[in-house]
Amino acid sequence: MTAAALQNGYGTDTSLPCPSGFRVGNRVFKNYESGSYGSIGFAKALEVSCNTFFYRVGYHYWQKFGSDEADVDARDPLVEEAQTFGFGSRTGIDIPGEAPGRIADRTWKRDYYESMKDYYCDLSAKPQTKATSDYVYQLAREFCIDGYAYRAGDAANFAIGQGDTIVTPLQLARAYAAISNGGTLYAPTVAKALVSPSGEVLRRFAPRKTGSVDVPTKLLDYIDEALKGVTRVGTMAWKMGGFPLDDVVVRSKTGSAEVVGKQTTGWVASYTEDYVVVMMISRGGTGSGSTGDAIRKIWETLYGVKGEKVVPQQAAIPGVVAPKALPTFLEDGSILPPVKETR
Repeated sequence: MTAAALQNGYGTDTSLPCPSGFRVGNRVFKNYESGSYGSIGFAKALEVSCNTFFYRVGYHYWQKFGSDEADVDARDPLVEEAQTFGFGSRTGIDIPGEAPGRIADRTWKRDYYESMKDYYCDLSAKPQTKATSDYVYQLAREFCIDGYAYRAGDAANFAIGQGDTIVTPLQLARAYAAISNGGTLYAPTVAKALVSPSGEVLRRFAPRKTGSVDVPTKLLDYIDEALKGVTRVGTMAWKMGGFPLDDVVVRSKTGSAEVVGKQTTGWVASYTEDYVVVMMISRGGTGSGSTGDAIRKIWETLYGVKGEKVVPQQAAIPGVVAPKALPTFLEDGSILPPVKETR
């Protein structure tokens, strides 16, 4: 969302209000625990996870490009950028059953309405029963009338990843990897090589580029610095106290996905120059509150962090990152680790 906004009328010097709530029509969209931070920029908005800051951005684009609720072809820079980052499509990982996720844009909403309107109109036409809650009955009535309309609230929700949008942890990991590596989207791979029982290497699987994120380097660097701030002083900082961030520079973003009538689903996405670590706990609570301790433990294990020091010999993988070489295959069928590489 930040990458899209900074290329479509906003700048790194933009300052917008971050109130406790932002009114769209007759509804107030709120910050978590109704926090308020005054007028702030994009970096600070990412640090403190200011929903109302991004609600305002999404609402602005809706007013500028798509206030006609029935216009399926109206432009939306946030949707366009999300698709560029690979959301709404499969990553191409080399295992079956991957979900594509969903970009809940105007086209999707119209298609969904056409496929479900008969069901909801039939439900709303019947007398309400004890088996049908007030919420479901009211939803059915409203959907039957104009469930195709892409309203301002939809645009505001999309600006923070809420609403009908669906994102997989793997998609999120690939997107943050693109920020880290300068804008390249790769197909994640499990397989490194195909080896015969005798140890002959039959095929190697090279990294496969599937797309690129056309965001200027200076903006990717700006976002990268902002995400460092999330770890040092923002919403992830309370879980990273004492961590040697000068030696292992962790960037992170926390998130909480609301579930009607249930606990929120917690997210944390984080990365260094070597790895991306994403964790999601369904209905686990806030992002850092539910996953923060485990995220930290993973980083400690990967780099050999002991207390406030980095002990490279204690890293999970010798040399920290997986070596490019394949394991050594002996004649008796034994498999030895690859020769250790120096970084």
